[in-house]
Amino acid sequence: MAKKQPRLPAKSDSTTQWFRVISGVVGGILLGLAGLWLAWLLLHQFAGNTIPAPPSPPIIGAFPTSPTDSQIAPLTAEGITLGHPSQTPTLSQQQALLIASQLEPGATSKSKTTSAQYVLLSYPDKSTPAAHPDYHDVPTWMILYQRIPLEPADASLDPTPFPHSSYDLYVFLDANSGKELLAIQV
Repeated sequence: MAKKQPRLPAKSDSTTQWFRVISGVVGGILLGLAGLWLAWLLLHQFAGNTIPAPPSPPIIGAFPTSPTDSQIAPLTAEGITLGHPSQTPTLSQQQALLIASQLEPGATSKSKTTSAQYVLLSYPDKSTPAAHPDYHDVPTWMILYQRIPLEPADASLDPTPFPHSSYDLYVFLDANSGKELLAIQV
C-alpha cells in the first residue's frame, strides 16, 4: 500500500500574486537604473568631454593664480611664458594626468606632489637651426611633478655633491591630442 503524503495548506493566491507584482516592479526599477548607469558610462567614455566632470579641488601654492600676470620663474628663465586660455580643452584634467603618468612613469611614482593646469604655452625658438618647434599660445595641460628625489651619484666617479636633493618636472601636453610637446626639468 502506498502511503499518501499529507498535503500542506497552500498560500493564498492573492499573497503570492502581490509578492510577484512587487518583486517585478522592484526588479524593473533596478534594471532601469542599471541601464541608465551603463548608458551614462558609455556616453562619458566615447563622447569625450560632453558631460562635465566635477571640478577638482584646487591645489594651493602649486601654480600662480593668474599665469599671465605672474610667470613661473624657472620656466621664464627657459624662455617659456604662460597665458590664460578662454576655450575648454578637449582632454579633461584626469585624461591629461593619465597620459602624463604613462609618458613619465618614473616622475609619477617618485614625485611628492603632482598637479595639472590648463594654460596657453608660448615658447618661441630663436636659435638657428631650430632646437624645438615654435610654440605660440598653444592650449596645453601643464603637469607639474614636484620634489622628485635625485639619485645619488657614485662618489668614486664624481666626488662633487649635488646642489639639490630633488628636482621638478614640467610636462606640457597638447590639450586636444594629448601629445607630449615639451618636458622641462628644473
